[in-house]
Amino acid sequence: MAIENSKRLLARLRFRQVRCFLEVAQRGSFVAAADVLALTQPAVSRSIRELETTLDVTLFDRSQRGAVLTVHGRKLFDAAEAAMALLTEGLQATQDMGGSRELLRIGALPNVCGLTLPGIIEDFQRLYPHSTVRVVSGSNSELLARLRQGALDVVIGRLSDSTAMHGLSFQHLYDESIVFVVGTEHPLAQPGARVDLGTLLQEPMLAPIPGTIIRQELERFLVKSGFVTPDFAIESIDAGFNIKTIRAATHVVVTVEALVADASAAGEVVILPISDETLKGPVGLTTVPGTQEGAALRTLLTMVRERLSRAPIHTEFGMYRAEKE
Repeated sequence: MAIENSKRLLARLRFRQVRCFLEVAQRGSFVAAADVLALTQPAVSRSIRELETTLDVTLFDRSQRGAVLTVHGRKLFDAAEAAMALLTEGLQATQDMGGSRELLRIGALPNVCGLTLPGIIEDFQRLYPHSTVRVVSGSNSELLARLRQGALDVVIGRLSDSTAMHGLSFQHLYDESIVFVVGTEHPLAQPGARVDLGTLLQEPMLAPIPGTIIRQELERFLVKSGFVTPDFAIESIDAGFNIKTIRAATHVVVTVEALVADASAAGEVVILPISDETLKGPVGLTTVPGTQEGAALRTLLTMVRERLSRAPIHTEFGMYRAEKE
């Protein structure tokens, strides 16, 4: 019942009444409020009377000393002042969206740059047409170094070890799997082909470059499986180059599943049946805690989270903290 009554009161409320009320309360004078609002004193008095009639309370004690808030007036003033501050902030944010140019510096892994970011940025720039988005691709270690130097605002990449992540904040978006992929004409893609790790390692391979997290995970997997890391024929993390190499069907390519998921579903490439939990790792947003974010950057990060998030887990200073929904 109280909620319904509040809704009825809000429907009868007028913005000019609230403005007049706040000015009179702040200045303690109907005349002074009228000067600020560029209205006549009778017009201000009429707005206050209308508001008191709507609420069925007296908001001011009127005397020669001026206008003093009653108990009811003080309660309304506290709420109305806070609401006006929020409204002002919201109006400013809409102006920022339309006219303020903000440079956003995003570091992202190559597969993220090629597969997911373009669509997100396209939608973002419909909201912020005057913002510039600078996208920098590279290995996780390179991107984190740029982030620490202040050359990037955020990194979309893998969760590094605790030493590399010290002093940074990580928000998990999704888990990424490393896969072994070949073109449809590759011998290992043919019916009846023997596909095991030992046979696979005898083939020419393209692997991630040394020092990258996915290369380290690959090497841990090989050691766990009882194999020595071989000399790889090609080393690359360039998404376009890796795709072309897969289609050439001359090498077994070690890459992230997201890069080849659509092509695999379409029957254009073959993901070999080799998997292990060691070959999975978290991808998320890494930022420097306490860094100020403008309205445009906050909007872009929200869009990234909405498009990519799978399980909201947040990490700061190397310590996981699960976020409750």
